[in-house]
Amino acid sequence: MKIVNAFWEKRNLGVEAVEFVVEKDDNEAVISEILKNETQYNVVKLPVGKTALMASIQENGYRFAECMLNFTHSLSETGVLNAAALSNEGVSARLMTEGDFSALCDELMKGLFNTDRIYCDARFGPEVSARRYKNWLTDERAKSNAVYKLEYHGESIGFFALKEVEERVFDPFLIGLYNAYKGRGLGRSMAYCAMAECIKSGAKSISTHISSNNPANIRIYKSLGYEVGGVEYVFVKNGELKIEN
Repeated sequence: MKIVNAFWEKRNLGVEAVEFVVEKDDNEAVISEILKNETQYNVVKLPVGKTALMASIQENGYRFAECMLNFTHSLSETGVLNAAALSNEGVSARLMTEGDFSALCDELMKGLFNTDRIYCDARFGPEVSARRYKNWLTDERAKSNAVYKLEYHGESIGFFALKEVEERVFDPFLIGLYNAYKGRGLGRSMAYCAMAECIKSGAKSISTHISSNNPANIRIYKSLGYEVGGVEYVFVKNGELKIEN
């Protein structure tokens, strides 16, 4: 098991946070390690098949939050062509300017995302969730990871962000559609634009993660030829929280 000090969540959530990443060869002995190292906000990530551990952590106060699905795309010529044929015309992408990113931050604070485990946690909620996304993207830009503006017939409709997680393996780790354009069937085109930018950046494959709380995105990625590479169960437990504004 890996114990990760999620220090970044202190700024995001106002609490100390830790993540326990259980590995496939771990047994129930990890439960005592988890309980011994708990803090104010605790996240346990379990691989598929750990049914005994799933029961044990729930007996110790953890609740199920989501499944994280690893989606992969080999970027084979046939797969890319099929994805292109399914995408809508009129959506394009370009790197964000500082002004574009400022506008994105404003949109984020209006509430673009409403399915993540922070948004769904009554102890945190929409405003804290939105701030967390804003901080995340700000940090990723500071690391020189790219954030793209998405346009539809010249109108700014959303964004996506990319990073290289392994040599020539890219992750379009966050994609969002602005509220004014939701419900127009643009999601698949946005995801395809992210694929296209991965290819332009020299990717040989794509590996990304999607929450089971967002079935619409799962359908989009499957329609574009992505395959499920793995599944991880996520459980959370709140300790004594004093959220800092």
